[in-house]
Order: sequence, then structure tokens, then C-alpha cells
Amino acid sequence: MERFFLLIQTLALIAPVTVFFGYIFLYEGDQFTAEHYMITGLSALPFGIALLVKFLMSDVDKNSD
Repeated sequence: MERFFLLIQTLALIAPVTVFFGYIFLYEGDQFTAEHYMITGLSALPFGIALLVKFLMSDVDKNSD
């Protein structure tokens, strides 16, 4: 289960980084406006959700005696 959450976190982290650099390369770095920052921030939501789910599921695998 730990490897599954590591995979989900890695995939969720790729989205905001790709969006951020995509805007820089697409507009050649001279039109990075507030909308671009908002979209980059919103694309980080899947990473936050993955961390939340990992936190909520952290005690599921542990054996309770």
C-alpha cells in the first residue's frame, strides 16, 4: 500500500510542474500572469488530495492487537 501511495503522489506532483513549465515554454516566459499562477495552483490540488488520503488511510495497514 505504501508503494501505491508513493506512485499516486509522484503522478499528482507531475501535473503542477508540467503546467508551470508548459506556460513558460508556451508563452516564452513573457506573459506569465495571475491566471497562470491560479491554474498552476489549482493543478496542485490532486497532490494535496493524495496526501490527505494517505494520511487518512495511514492506520489501515497496521495490525491492532
